[in-house]
Amino acid sequence: MVKAGVIVNLYKDPTGEHTGKVIQGMIKRNIQPLVTHSVYKILRQGTLLEEETLYQLSDLILVLGGDGTILQTSRSAAKFEKPLLGINLGRLGFLAEAEMSDLETILDILASGSYQIERRMMLESRLIRRNRLINQSLALNDVAVTKGSFARIIHLDVRIDGEFVNHFAADGLLVSSPTGSTAYSLSAGGPVIYPGMECLLMTPICPHTLNSRPIVTNADSNIEIDILDKNREIHVTIDGQYAVGVREGDRIIISKSPMVTQLIRLSGYGFFNLLRSKLSARYE
Repeated sequence: MVKAGVIVNLYKDPTGEHTGKVIQGMIKRNIQPLVTHSVYKILRQGTLLEEETLYQLSDLILVLGGDGTILQTSRSAAKFEKPLLGINLGRLGFLAEAEMSDLETILDILASGSYQIERRMMLESRLIRRNRLINQSLALNDVAVTKGSFARIIHLDVRIDGEFVNHFAADGLLVSSPTGSTAYSLSAGGPVIYPGMECLLMTPICPHTLNSRPIVTNADSNIEIDILDKNREIHVTIDGQYAVGVREGDRIIISKSPMVTQLIRLSGYGFFNLLRSKLSARYE
């Protein structure tokens, strides 16, 4: 029997209506749904497990929500090397590409195992302060060094593999994976990179000099960002979901992570078809 963990954004499905349909469809197809306390409390269905145990025992993870829920789930799924499939309950989903309207077909494919797994490169961020590791984080989309709400522009020195690249005066700086190229980086003027590639994309946010341009470098590179400002509110933000404060003299080192996100891909869903439809949806 296939065991599938079910991770749900209950802000998008507060009554459990969509989740209930998914779980009932899984049971009908002899797929064992593994659920956390928050889901079981609403539906009283599925096998109740602690979250870490759910990831350990699952053959795959079903994520109901939007791209934000996928990003959050991806960091845990990567640690346990579990593939995941996002079912989109939001408006714009590059990662959670499957839709509830296709639920019957989706569950049939999962039950038969006739799907492909796409491996996505992830990022590792290390915050170094006075030669000590203060924070180490895993990201699927991007690592952002940005000013606070009321701060003026910030000043950063950047090196790639020890070679000085540039001094940036900007609202911030993004380092993205190919997957993250269609997220914050795209809004900041960065290029779209095919998600199957492996590289690092560095995109300035509202730079104050005309020679500050996005840079694509080798996936095996180390990007080092030095914080130069004193008495400024500056943060390192991981996948836009949680932040760590930094100070003058701190160094952020961003590199390719040894971990990967495994995304379940269903036949008929191509990246460029998805890109065209999602970008068009932004302006409808």
